[in-house]
Amino acid sequence: MEVNLAIGGVGQIYKQELTHQDADPWKGLLTVNVTNTGTEAWGDFHFQIFQVPGNPGNVVFDVAGPNQPTSSQDPLQWSLSADSKSLDLFFYGDPVFSGESATFSVFTDNTTNQVPFFGVLVYPTPVPIPAAAWLLGTGIAGLAALKRKVRKK
Repeated sequence: MEVNLAIGGVGQIYKQELTHQDADPWKGLLTVNVTNTGTEAWGDFHFQIFQVPGNPGNVVFDVAGPNQPTSSQDPLQWSLSADSKSLDLFFYGDPVFSGESATFSVFTDNTTNQVPFFGVLVYPTPVPIPAAAWLLGTGIAGLAALKRKVRKK
């Protein structure tokens, strides 16, 4: 399944709920193409599986072997919850700034109960304050160095 989203803020308040229809072989790939239409840079993106009423089951994220998450943001790190129903992708070294787009792909495993429908909730969170300050400081230091270089000429 591939979806295109525009998200105008950060945190769960800006969550998007997607309903995924699944079928044999009960393993899937979810690709989210998302554009940051807000004002804050994103440093991580969250995925969470939830049950659709009438379709209880044990759908989980699969990050083993060749099924590791991928992203347009590099470097990418991730954290999988103990129940494998929440997957957090981290890319603080390559944030998604306002007006920029990113792609995230994750794998699901629905082989235990083979439920026909399940939900995936997605949302971004901001670059942490120390990282944001570092990015801002790096930009200011770079501009100052450029200004000094121009003055010397």
